[in-house]
Amino acid sequence: MSQLNSLLESANQYKSLQSDAARLATKWSKTGLLEGLNSEADKSNMSMILENQAKQLVQETSLSGGGTSSVGSFTAGVGEQWAGVALPLVRKVFGQIAAKEFVSVQPMNLPSGLVFYLDFQYGTTKGTGGNANFTAGNSMYGDTDGNTPFGNGATGGAYGAGRFGYSINATSSITTVDSTGSAGWSDLNFDADFSASATNDEYATVKIALADFDNIDQEAIRSFELYSGSAGTPINEPAFTKIVGTDLQFIAKVTDISVGLFTATVSYSLAPTDKNRGDFEDKNTALNSLNNPISIPEINVQMQSSAIVAKTRKLKAVWTPEFAQDLNAYHALDAEAELTSVMSEYISLEIDLEILDMLIESAAGGTEVWSAVNNRSIVDNGTGNDGTVTDLGFYNTQGQWFQTLGTKLQKVSNRIHQRTLRGGANFLVCSPTVATILESIPGFAANSDGDAAKMSYAFGVQKAGQLNSRYTVYKNPYMTENTILLGFRGSQFLEAGAVFAPYIPLIMTPLVYDPETFTPRKGLLTRYAKKVVRPEFYGKILCDGLTTL
Repeated sequence: MSQLNSLLESANQYKSLQSDAARLATKWSKTGLLEGLNSEADKSNMSMILENQAKQLVQETSLSGGGTSSVGSFTAGVGEQWAGVALPLVRKVFGQIAAKEFVSVQPMNLPSGLVFYLDFQYGTTKGTGGNANFTAGNSMYGDTDGNTPFGNGATGGAYGAGRFGYSINATSSITTVDSTGSAGWSDLNFDADFSASATNDEYATVKIALADFDNIDQEAIRSFELYSGSAGTPINEPAFTKIVGTDLQFIAKVTDISVGLFTATVSYSLAPTDKNRGDFEDKNTALNSLNNPISIPEINVQMQSSAIVAKTRKLKAVWTPEFAQDLNAYHALDAEAELTSVMSEYISLEIDLEILDMLIESAAGGTEVWSAVNNRSIVDNGTGNDGTVTDLGFYNTQGQWFQTLGTKLQKVSNRIHQRTLRGGANFLVCSPTVATILESIPGFAANSDGDAAKMSYAFGVQKAGQLNSRYTVYKNPYMTENTILLGFRGSQFLEAGAVFAPYIPLIMTPLVYDPETFTPRKGLLTRYAKKVVRPEFYGKILCDGLTTL
């Protein structure tokens, strides 16, 4: 029994094979079916897929043959005939799927399952009012953006200036009456988003003497909060808080303060000293007095899940006996083997196209518009109209203008980095038309000579090269739209925004002859699941003016 369990580890439906990945890889490496796979993750995934296929073969053999010919209607050797080609064919089919470079591959042991993720949340509200810096129940990693429960909108959490004070316990506050003044653009750090506000005198400065603070931490001033009166909502813009001479200067909207003299409350961090370190108690200044315990903020954790269910793809081939005879006579080719190979490659191709379409449709990392027409700028205003089209009026050669596409690529890449907290985009997928532009940019370096015999994928998505030594460029010959898909795929299986989960790698029916016409028939079936779990790992660029190429 132990030998049988060792042969079919995946037969136990409730056993996780992830912890046994190294042992499975060692087992299947002896067959030679893992050759050519470089990373340990690829070897582990292929081992689990082959293990699922081996389990399916044993089940099929027990149902359709493999016993003695005298027992019932079983036919000896039926399972073994298919087993000789099934495992190498599985290695070929799933080794050719290019989508594994864009998503995480996590083989399934059951036809349905759950994708789990941990959501770490603030357990304590710090600050007062509806716009408190940290609110209990909000995610540590930012607010969701509404695309999926996993989506990150690059707001909340630690996003923004001065949002590093959640775990700081030594704080104090003062209430003071100070004068206000008009805020110029220099007070707003020449931020373009505030240029109109500075021109219209919408912001004011509130200066408070540093001497008014007791033991102020001058190295953490952007985390300080300014209130109107003694309570309410913080009204200052943390990015513009600075020390000016002997004063601490805050920036706030004129509508939130009273012009002239203004009663303000400031919550600030205390600087540690040799007598007041702030590590055990708070405000214990009187000798032998009772200690006031500090309030330590909490971090909570919740386990969330999302269902994932396997789907099925089926193909069948029908040919005439005459075709098989003539093909063998003229070219010494086996019709059954050739059609089986084509069907398996076509299934791989459609899985690739399906996953790429899913990523393009779900991409939430950012969308930009670029035009191949010299000096044409297009801004999508998000209102569903035609957008804003501007003639920039600069002189550019066509080659110089094509390089501005790199700026758009970098912009979307940085948005992906901001929202995933993992890294910027490291791959892109485009059509041959868009690839014409990318391959003409000086930063592009081809890593293929175009020889089809050297392609690592099926007749579909091809790795074309590298752009600026950063983006791996994939060319999809079946892609006709004007879209560039960008995405980040890390070295770990968790560092991806979508999941491809093969369940039953491949089932091939026996060769069946129609008793009426003698026509041979054969079919293939595969089952897998897919799901986008973090759409912000992917972004896209829409390209205008491709007809001018």
